[in-house]
Amino acid sequence: MQEVDIYYIKEKYPVFTTYLNVSKKDLKDINNNIIKYREDNPKSHVSNVKAWHSNHFAHKQTDSFNFINQKIIIKCNEIINNFNDTEINYEMYNMWVNMYEKGDYTVNHYHSHFKGFYSCCYYTDVEENCSPIKFPPKLNIVPKNDMLIIFGGKVYHEVPPTSGKRTLISMNFIYPYGNMIPLNLNYL
Repeated sequence: MQEVDIYYIKEKYPVFTTYLNVSKKDLKDINNNIIKYREDNPKSHVSNVKAWHSNHFAHKQTDSFNFINQKIIIKCNEIINNFNDTEINYEMYNMWVNMYEKGDYTVNHYHSHFKGFYSCCYYTDVEENCSPIKFPPKLNIVPKNDMLIIFGGKVYHEVPPTSGKRTLISMNFIYPYGNMIPLNLNYL
């Protein structure tokens, strides 16, 4: 398994980082698909993200991201299950693409209003001077190309105004068995 780093928010909520090891060609193709999606859907969705981004169900509008979505889903389940010592196949509830340009930002928020048990960000094209994703009170992670960040849906996060571009795919995962809540989730 690819190396996974674990950080903790308030010594309780884990944040995982790893890489998918996608080839440079595939990463470029994914990014081109995001650019094409934006050209076809120029109006940004309204949310906490103050940058262009698709609606939260882009995966239902195009199959352009199926290849990378499957890789993200598999890796997220592997990491979450390894951490929690479970064998649950969390399901992707929603997925959207984001393109930040100079000055764009995201206000502090969390995702559990999307029924999300876990959330993730997968970075496809970032510049060295881009803003980090901040998990208050103290964790800041500067994204890199091919980096995957996974965190609980209850974890607050934000992005300060960026100086460099940052393009990414975001997802929320739900528990696959309806409203039953697994008792052994370490982040609850």
